[in-house]
Amino acid sequence: MKSNRPKSTSPANQPSAQSQRHRVIQSHHLLTLLALALLAPLSIPACTSSNTLSATTKVAANDFKSPTAAAGSVGGTSSNKSEPNQATVAADTIRPLRSGPVSASDGIFDAAAEVGAPELDNSTPKEVGAPIFVDAKIGDVNNRAIYASTFLEEMSDRLTTEYAKLVKADARRGKAAWRRLATEEIQRKLNGIIEDEVLRAEALNSLKPEQKAGFFNWLNTVRSEVVAENRGIEAAANETLSARDGGTLDQYMKNREQQELINFILQTRIKARVNTSWRDIQLQYERQYREFNPPPLAYFRVLSVNTKDAAEVQRITDALASGTDFNKLADEKLPPRKAKADDDVAPDEEEQDAEKFLIASFEDEYEKHDFFGPKELNEAVHKLQPGQHTGPIEVRNTAYWIKLEKIQRMSMDLYNAQIGLDYSLTGGRFNYEQRRFVEKLKRRASFTDFDTMTRRLLEILEERVSTNVAAGNIPAEKPAEKPAEKSAPTDAQR
Repeated sequence: MKSNRPKSTSPANQPSAQSQRHRVIQSHHLLTLLALALLAPLSIPACTSSNTLSATTKVAANDFKSPTAAAGSVGGTSSNKSEPNQATVAADTIRPLRSGPVSASDGIFDAAAEVGAPELDNSTPKEVGAPIFVDAKIGDVNNRAIYASTFLEEMSDRLTTEYAKLVKADARRGKAAWRRLATEEIQRKLNGIIEDEVLRAEALNSLKPEQKAGFFNWLNTVRSEVVAENRGIEAAANETLSARDGGTLDQYMKNREQQELINFILQTRIKARVNTSWRDIQLQYERQYREFNPPPLAYFRVLSVNTKDAAEVQRITDALASGTDFNKLADEKLPPRKAKADDDVAPDEEEQDAEKFLIASFEDEYEKHDFFGPKELNEAVHKLQPGQHTGPIEVRNTAYWIKLEKIQRMSMDLYNAQIGLDYSLTGGRFNYEQRRFVEKLKRRASFTDFDTMTRRLLEILEERVSTNVAAGNIPAEKPAEKPAEKSAPTDAQR
């Protein structure tokens, strides 16, 4: 049977692509040879030798000045130099000259160098006025610069007022006392800046890349919330923060970033290692037993009159017999209170008690303790109960009336003292571990010498303060703030 399928042409019978390209190349070669054969008769006269030599043409560098000039000499050589045409001049004007590596190196080895200061003319700029101090860089902490104006801005007014007061009292000793005070202020703030910076840098380096991204995204959210609280206007947020904290929104966010990073590193590196056990609290209570269970205190009011003044002795005796308050009679005998520099501040209860009462502590029983020197007085007060008085008791030409105001007994058991002990123990250990950790970071950190920065800051501050005081620019002294009442620490603070 004959198949109806078409006959497939074998690859051997089909011309390959490579053979086709070979044939095209051969055809190009043939065309090239034919073109050369046709041009050969035209070039023979130029190549034939002759007994007469052609004139020699000298070629100068200007002949190679531009491609246009070279194109003009293709038709043949000439013994006379032709004047450059307008096209050549135009081409030279439009196209800049290019220097090769050889021409560019001309003159390098001919240069001469002389050692010495440069020769300047005699005309020097004249000073307009006295130099004015603008600012000074004191040093660096982990490549973060510390500038004098920013550092001293907070304490400048307060220390100017102190300088004026101390120097006015005693010029020589006042300056020395002010330098000590200023040095303490500078060192305290400078040490705080260094500690905060090393803790911030350590916290930032300990974060993983994804943690850093999350942290800064959270900061952007906080910034947006602050702006939203001020009607969504950043300028309004700046005004609010300036009135409240004295800074801008950028400064607030910078401080917030540093605060959060420091809290993070302290929580992860220090607080996790600080633990206070129940046994530690018990041992601390035993060590401080006398503080939690002090000896009782007896409060006495004492009246004394010379027996030679019989009328006064009789007056006090009759007044007490008629029911006059003992404390009222005792207050009449109090000496006038001495005025103090801070007399506008009222004395506290402890100061008032020290002025009015004779306070005595006793270890044993009240009836067996000697509170006074004379035996007669001790025997009389042993019979008293709180609120009772006795007298007159004559001892060495003096008549005494004594009242037992109260007996104060203070005691705190372990159950009530455990919270305070836990707080003090944990806080003490936390501070100790924090100091160790910060000192370790300081040894690895890079910052300018502490004493050098302190000395520079003190010099700049003293110059500013003395200039202001000499010019009479003394800031008004701010009134002393009333001390806040101490309160028990909250759970969050603990």
